[in-house]
Amino acid sequence: MNGVSDEYPELQYRRRSTPTFDVVSELLDDLPTIYCVLYAAYNPAKFSVTSIAILQQISQNFRWTVLGLFQGLDSFGKNVYQIKQYYEAQEVPDKGNAPTDGYASYPLPTSSAKGMGFELENVTFAYPGSTEQEALRNITISIHPGQLVVIVGANGSGKSTLIKLLARLYDPTSGTLTVDGEPISVYHKHTLRQATAVLSQDHCLFPMSVGENIGLGCPERVHDVDAVRAAAKAGGASTCIAKLKHRLDTVLDPGNQARGSNLSGEEGEPLRAQLEALDKKVDISGGETQRIVAARTFMRFSSGKVRAVLVDEPSSALDPEGELVLFDNLRNEREGKTMVFVTHRFGHLTKHADLIICMKEGSIAEYGLHQELMARDGEYRKLYEIQANAFSTDTQ
Repeated sequence: MNGVSDEYPELQYRRRSTPTFDVVSELLDDLPTIYCVLYAAYNPAKFSVTSIAILQQISQNFRWTVLGLFQGLDSFGKNVYQIKQYYEAQEVPDKGNAPTDGYASYPLPTSSAKGMGFELENVTFAYPGSTEQEALRNITISIHPGQLVVIVGANGSGKSTLIKLLARLYDPTSGTLTVDGEPISVYHKHTLRQATAVLSQDHCLFPMSVGENIGLGCPERVHDVDAVRAAAKAGGASTCIAKLKHRLDTVLDPGNQARGSNLSGEEGEPLRAQLEALDKKVDISGGETQRIVAARTFMRFSSGKVRAVLVDEPSSALDPEGELVLFDNLRNEREGKTMVFVTHRFGHLTKHADLIICMKEGSIAEYGLHQELMARDGEYRKLYEIQANAFSTDTQ
């Protein structure tokens, strides 16, 4: 096989199936013509227009039967291939810095802290296969249980990468990362993630109802309508859900492909009414999607197990007011949790922060409280003033 087909097996599948389908279709189109020519040549006396009409009808029915068979086989093969991909995806081996599982459940029985504590010492990280410099270099910082931490910095400074290490999506290339005083690698991944809520920019909605999309934040309460509604309100999704025809029961993409033909268009026509009654794909904006995903995070809090909340630029499609409300609602859930925020619009968060970490080119440029960092006149002050000037009414 060539390099393209090895890298894109689905493309290889399509290349294999499509030419066969085209050849059969062209052959079936030409067969009646060939037959009529031969029949007229050998039996001119028996040849008639009626024979042509009957042959045309028979050949057309035969053609659609054969093509339907080939289309069914083609669709069946594609479905089997997708099922194969699904099972193979569950057995993808860990590579590079992917974390291995630990042996202890989180939290440890001896842990009494309200929130999750992180300690990073000389942490360096490079993405597997990356030929560029490390994404993080020599990071040393302490995040105490229950703190509200704001991480700021320019694009590419390593903010999101740091969040991925705290969520244990990756392990450090070098250095140590401890959680509640123990190396993060000693904990079972699933218990650590049960205690962590991540609200990131890499969000998605699943092919199920809006209510179920929210309820997945706490699967054991996915059918608790009151809890789902409360989470939707906290995430700012109540208004957009109220606009949907079936509210929480709305499936945004039901996957229907029904089409109508030969409909008269008369009012009250039964078949048209049936067609229009079918659920169709519902388009929502990026901001509405982010609100529903945020509601899923608030639903996660209802499990009672969350001790760390990692928020990574989840509100890029929200207006400043919507983002402020979202962050205020998150802060209201702060009890017993450590919260780490990454956002470019950080002005309204810094006054509540117990720690501000300013990053630059994969390293920590400075850290402290807002007033301390402003007094240092360094990287943080530069970023803060750029943001403040963007909202300034002074045009001079």
